[in-house]
Amino acid sequence: MRVRILFAVLAVLATAYTTAAAPAGPVEIRIGHGLAAEEQLYLMGARPDVTPNQGRAYTLRLTAFRANADRLAAYEAGQLDAGTIAAPTALFAAEQGMPMKLVASIAREVPGGNWFNTTYMALADGGPRAPRDLRGKTIAIVDFKSATDLWARAAVAGAGLDASRDVNYVILPFPAMGEALRTRRIDVGTFVQPFYTMERGRGGLVEVFNAKTGVPFDEELLLLFLRPEFVQRNPAAVRAFLRDFVAATRWYLANPREARQALIDRRFVLAPPAVYLEL
Repeated sequence: MRVRILFAVLAVLATAYTTAAAPAGPVEIRIGHGLAAEEQLYLMGARPDVTPNQGRAYTLRLTAFRANADRLAAYEAGQLDAGTIAAPTALFAAEQGMPMKLVASIAREVPGGNWFNTTYMALADGGPRAPRDLRGKTIAIVDFKSATDLWARAAVAGAGLDASRDVNYVILPFPAMGEALRTRRIDVGTFVQPFYTMERGRGGLVEVFNAKTGVPFDEELLLLFLRPEFVQRNPAAVRAFLRDFVAATRWYLANPREARQALIDRRFVLAPPAVYLEL
């Protein structure tokens, strides 16, 4: 199937949908999300006052999932209308015929500059130092066929190793990476913010590679998808939601400390305030 990638700034979706009957009240949008790098979406749940259309055109039900596969299973079961997804996973899902429309970009991975990149770390005491040292080692990723999986394999292959045979992979959620690494159950863990800063603050870890080591170009990290039938039935609610997504993104960028405090207060983020507020 063809999956059309539409960005949130294109708030007016296909004009063919405008003939759908308007619902009597706000439309509930059931969204499955992840555990990191989706702050503007979390903000829509934590601070609905920054989203003028929420409660009028639509309501949100946000549910956290460990990884892409869990969200997609709930989506296939009809438990979700929308969700967040890593860009590579979206391509695999489309290849398998899963119906979805990618409607917004949430975050990107960009090489160079002052941007943070997803980082793969090992123990400073006896751990690998570079991708060439990974033969026979175990890398923890958040899911198979996820961005974390593909970045790891690209770095390994770029070092001249066989990414499928020379390295082992295990699945762990982001919050469990640090402890698994420090107890030597894995050799390399995948770290996103705020877990990266939390673990670096504890000391004893070194960077082995990052997301851009094997894929040195700009790419989408996380996208937001909607069920095509949901878009067809609720065009006005979807447009209102996407306008609010843009508004929440702008508010987050303009008020990062206040926004992060709201995410802590509403427990969307469980990192220590002293760490998270200063990222």
